[in-house]
Amino acid sequence: MTSPEPPRAVITDRVSDWADVVSRRFVVELTELKHSWPHAKSFRVDMGKLVRAGGIGTKLTDEMIQSPDTSIGHIRDALHQRCMYEVTSGKLNISLVEVRPHNYTYVTPISRIRSNHANTLVSVDGIIRRVSQPVAHLVRAVYRCRSCGALTDPIPQPRKQAEEPDVCPRCERKARFDLVQNRSTFVDYQRVQITENPEGAAGTQPQPLDVDMHGDIVGTVQPGDRVRITGIVRTQRQTHGGLKSPDFGFFLEGLAIKTEEKSYEEVRIDESDERAIRDLVARSDVCDLVGTSIAPSVYGHEHVKRAIALQLFGGVRKQMRDGTPRRGDVHVLLVGDPGIAKSVILRYAVKVAPRGVYTSGQGTTKAGLTAAAIKEEFNDGRWTIEAGALVLADTGLAAVDELDKMSDTDRSGLHEAMEQQTVSLAKAGITATLRSRCALLGAANPKRGRFDPYLPISDQINMPPSLLSRFDLIFVLQDRADPDADARLSRHVLQNHRPRDTENGTGTPAAETVDPE
Repeated sequence: MTSPEPPRAVITDRVSDWADVVSRRFVVELTELKHSWPHAKSFRVDMGKLVRAGGIGTKLTDEMIQSPDTSIGHIRDALHQRCMYEVTSGKLNISLVEVRPHNYTYVTPISRIRSNHANTLVSVDGIIRRVSQPVAHLVRAVYRCRSCGALTDPIPQPRKQAEEPDVCPRCERKARFDLVQNRSTFVDYQRVQITENPEGAAGTQPQPLDVDMHGDIVGTVQPGDRVRITGIVRTQRQTHGGLKSPDFGFFLEGLAIKTEEKSYEEVRIDESDERAIRDLVARSDVCDLVGTSIAPSVYGHEHVKRAIALQLFGGVRKQMRDGTPRRGDVHVLLVGDPGIAKSVILRYAVKVAPRGVYTSGQGTTKAGLTAAAIKEEFNDGRWTIEAGALVLADTGLAAVDELDKMSDTDRSGLHEAMEQQTVSLAKAGITATLRSRCALLGAANPKRGRFDPYLPISDQINMPPSLLSRFDLIFVLQDRADPDADARLSRHVLQNHRPRDTENGTGTPAAETVDPE
């Protein structure tokens, strides 16, 4: 009986593997790094190229996802081999190169990040909610002893609090130290907060995630931008009342960020959907068909539904000869008696729109609609810009219910956002202009609760003329006392509440038409 062979140790040289891949697959990126140094210090690693390389590329991709810190260290060593002349001549400092893996197509929802994702590479999609001001972050500090004047070696600095040496390396005494800034290393730093897209949160509160960004990606995004961020999931110990807690929170160390330029890129259309769309285009009644598909459970209001359908499609943003932009979004206002399903239509329009944000004017402030400069723990007590509903709905639809319940001060923030489609903010030394290229769908009630047919309409809307002029379509909806119309409405409501037809498997109400007369 032969004894089993002892396990063999597999020796791998990942630095050589990465050096070979860099020289074969990333020649352009390597050349850009050499020519743009020190203005740009990023070496971009396209994950798609690694996967297409096959063989060793697949293994390197898996290691990059599971152990990104180790892989980034191997890449820096490989760059040192491939840039030996630039390093020895002082033209390139490999320790300051930021390795940025990108084009990682597997997206992890923010609400699904768990402890098993810690220290792994992930990609998340969302919308930028808060942005801090860029600062110079100390990463390696050199100190001078006040007693003997000796300089310390560069000391790596943690993320939250600067560290000083305990004793002087020369005189070996506890002394006070001064930071030598011209010998220390600083990098640009910014903290942002990304939240899940409102339309993808499935009716729940969008989950936020803090992101730390370093280097040349700082300052590339602003509140309201829809982005895909690739980074490493980190954990941070939480404290309660000054005591260390066993709980750790998640944050993302951002390595690469991509702004989604296309308005509806997340909408997936297959071949069958494309054929159905082309068939609809060929129909002569396509406008009426699309209009009746808006809130079909709501009886009547055909002209309002058709207008909202056209609003969802939107217009074309134009640029005048002198460079002045002209909006292509349509603003619609519904003013009517209570109980005629205005709120139902608004919520349905937000649900249909690929990018929609719904808010009620009764509990909304000007800062909640536009933007705000806040000061809280998110940015270590410094001022931070936070986007409001109109900025979050950029290139989409913003529905504001109960517009008449808002105060004049809060409503004043709508003027610029509706016409110029921007939101300007100047507070605490922060001056910013955010984009709000969205269509606004508003709903309001008359001043006296119901419309009076004997008074002018302008006197019954509790809104200033300057704001009314910014709406392209204003619909007045009245609930008139009409026995025949009430009977048709009652039959429509009863049919919607009937049990669904389970025999034909269509999932629609039983086949019965409502008598139009």
